[in-house]
Amino acid sequence: MLRISRVWVATTLVASGGLLYAASWQRWAGACPWRGDQETQKCETRMDHLYDFLPPQEPWMPAGVAAQLAGASLLVLAVALLPLPWALTGRKPGLPSAVALLATVLIVVGVALAALRSGLEGVVVSPVGSNVTISLWVLVPPFLFARVAVLSRGWASSAAAVLLILASPLVASFTYAIGPWDARPWWEAISGLLTCGAGACVLVEAMRPPARRPDAGVEPAVVSGTRAVPWSAD
Repeated sequence: MLRISRVWVATTLVASGGLLYAASWQRWAGACPWRGDQETQKCETRMDHLYDFLPPQEPWMPAGVAAQLAGASLLVLAVALLPLPWALTGRKPGLPSAVALLATVLIVVGVALAALRSGLEGVVVSPVGSNVTISLWVLVPPFLFARVAVLSRGWASSAAAVLLILASPLVASFTYAIGPWDARPWWEAISGLLTCGAGACVLVEAMRPPARRPDAGVEPAVVSGTRAVPWSAD
């Protein structure tokens, strides 16, 4: 059952990262090259926060279907979050952790639906709770991932949690999302690739054979009186 859960988490993380990469493509493709000269008028225009879609905020200008794809990415991420602690730590969360996890999932879903509706309607739709929900979406998930990283068993599980921290908006906003003019080109794609990397690490963990018990190779013994006599076929 644990292996199935890990495969599920790995698949949904890769899907979420892929959708976010596609959303970034909608914003930057044709305006800013992934590498090369980005100091063009067209690219500098797309760097403006006016085209941000995670989440859309006034003033806002849609860039293709980027907001819809980003909303779908967050919805899939929310699906991955529910079994994530168990998949990475091998143990079910206690009641306080389960409540915190559920609250995190609801926050992510709230922002996801707001982005999805904004893209579909062509105008900014704020999530329930407005700026409070957005702030919690930025701040809460990295702490959840950090706790999971501490409790994870095995390098692959720990690496997955660390990659999710790096993919979070909180880390991105202080590092690879900062551009020469507002947003850095393709920063959402970097976040998506980090999420895909986390999914790949979880898949590695799922494919690993279960650890053998230390006494797995010891032959059973037959107790005779007060002495343990090794079982023999004779």
